[in-house]
Amino acid sequence: DKKFIGLHNTPPWTPYEGDDMILNHSGVVIPPEPDRGHNLFDSFSDAASGYPDYTRIPTIGNSVSITVNLGNPGASCGCNVALFLLSMPSSEVNSWGGDYCDANCVGGKCCAELDLIEANVHVLQSTSHPCSDYKTPPAASEKLACNARGESFVKFGNGAIDFGPGPQYTINSQEPFVYRIDFPTESGVLKGYITVSQGGKELKGSIPSLESMRAPLSDGMVLSLSSWYASDMTWLDGGSGCQKPEECNIQSAFFDHLVVEQLP
Repeated sequence: DKKFIGLHNTPPWTPYEGDDMILNHSGVVIPPEPDRGHNLFDSFSDAASGYPDYTRIPTIGNSVSITVNLGNPGASCGCNVALFLLSMPSSEVNSWGGDYCDANCVGGKCCAELDLIEANVHVLQSTSHPCSDYKTPPAASEKLACNARGESFVKFGNGAIDFGPGPQYTINSQEPFVYRIDFPTESGVLKGYITVSQGGKELKGSIPSLESMRAPLSDGMVLSLSSWYASDMTWLDGGSGCQKPEECNIQSAFFDHLVVEQLP
């Protein structure tokens, strides 16, 4: 029952096991490239649909975890190392000539988005971005139907002592840590429980309701990795003392050991 997945533009192929667990042990380095992301595939083409055969991450009733290494000194103010889920592919061609879409309509096409990680060494944030006109992909949402700003924020660091660069923080962001999110349904409500762990220490946060994301999560969303930067990232890291104009230090990040498994 073995299948294979790969990271777009990042060969070679890496194996995963189906059913209740997906494993990616090979790891991938994500360099800061504002106009490029990386997505998981089962294969590079699906003859039946004409779209790439994206791997749809099963989330509801499962947990998703991954090891993150932002490096030392690591991504600075103005950088955004991101791991997120998207309702790809878009049924409409974007400005790059591809099928990428997200809730901020980057490339001109819109779709639902769940940001598992947006981070630099000063902050880690998780945010949901539903689209009220969601349709099973391949499809496209209207810009006004998507919550570009996001809802149900969970944030660590950004001026707090729980997450940041150095041993004085509960989670030292300059050392590898594990991010995990559980997707249980409790009393009919889909929730998100987030744990960030390192050396026996843990941070916990919760998204009280992901019901606005239930449809795209039920269909399965495409995993995307990116590292980008801007002169104003203060919406993410401004509470930590970062001030605009910000200048990202252009550091690569490393993701490893992606695991998706059923909750008890």
